[in-house]
Amino acid sequence: MNKYVAFAAALAAATVLSCPAEAKKPPEISGLALQQIQSRDYEVGKVITFPAVMTVLQDSGYRIEAADRDTGLITGVASTKGVTTYNIFWGLGKKKKTPVVSAFIEDRGAGSRIRLNFVLSTTKSRIYGAGSSDEEPITDPAAYQDAFERIDKEVFVRQALNAPTPKPAVAAPAVTPAAAPIATGLTPNPPNTPPALKTDPK
Repeated sequence: MNKYVAFAAALAAATVLSCPAEAKKPPEISGLALQQIQSRDYEVGKVITFPAVMTVLQDSGYRIEAADRDTGLITGVASTKGVTTYNIFWGLGKKKKTPVVSAFIEDRGAGSRIRLNFVLSTTKSRIYGAGSSDEEPITDPAAYQDAFERIDKEVFVRQALNAPTPKPAVAAPAVTPAAAPIATGLTPNPPNTPPALKTDPK
């Protein structure tokens, strides 16, 4: 009987060791909590935050697929390389994970709000042409924190570039003192005084 127990235990151990451990799924986040992670308010308008987001995404390796400042929407895809896979049933295939981002920028009063959404798209293709794709939302707060820190720096730079240049102060014209009258030894007639009339003596 002990032999059977030992064999069953060994078989169970071999089964556990041969099966890959399932990756732990991140805890689910509520819609409101996810919105707080993905959003940030700025004191400047969309005229500054929209190109700032575009610049940061391009510097991060994303290829902008669509951008419209009127609607405030930006979509981008990062360039990645696929890896060759093998399945005992389907044979050779390819697997590719591609980061995808979408951004929404809207005016809010005198400022604006930016909301980012990062997604990891997984595409699988087989040698016979069949394929499938899955999307996994990225909910790690560190990814969004890093993106917003880069946007903060770009917004600061653009604010400094768009700041009005102070005009140089104009100096007041110098006042020239009135010239002193030149002494001639002559006594001028008082103003508005008619000349003296000559009388003919008799």
